[in-house]
Amino acid sequence: MKNVLKVILPVLAFTLASAGAVSSKNAKVKEAKKAVAIIGFIQNPSIANCLQVTVDCTPTTTAQNCMSSEATPRRVWHKNAANACSVNLYKVL
Repeated sequence: MKNVLKVILPVLAFTLASAGAVSSKNAKVKEAKKAVAIIGFIQNPSIANCLQVTVDCTPTTTAQNCMSSEATPRRVWHKNAANACSVNLYKVL
């Protein structure tokens, strides 16, 4: 019986440690994918006249465009080198 415990306990400890490492890695990956509040701009009414808004979006391409949180959502942009709000922002999926 003691010999069985000497073999099983280290294997069990290793298994639990491995499971803990994998689950903590998944949590870090999910945390890294979370949106971070960034400054975006709404075209008002042209690309040369922009209103600043804070949004949870990313410049990384995804399937959906970034939209404001107003009652009537409007598309949110980043500014380009010419200071026009025309660079795409995307919703974090």
